[in-house]
Amino acid sequence: MILRVTDRQLLAKTGGIVQGMSGSPILQNGRLVGAVTHVLVNDPTRGYGIFAQTMLKQARAVEKTDDTAHTQAQNAK
Repeated sequence: MILRVTDRQLLAKTGGIVQGMSGSPILQNGRLVGAVTHVLVNDPTRGYGIFAQTMLKQARAVEKTDDTAHTQAQNAK
């Protein structure tokens, strides 16, 4: 997703997204919607992020892969 920082306090303190903010939560109307991944170098008020739903989907896929590997290892014994 492409995002724009609109929080006036954050903009006053940092000028926008700065190095080290990767992984910071993205809130919209008080709700977690994702995490920061990149900043646009020429415009620190804009950047890229990943949706929280996508992160959860990927985490569940990894869990299933881990569970399958564990079951296979147990069956091989």
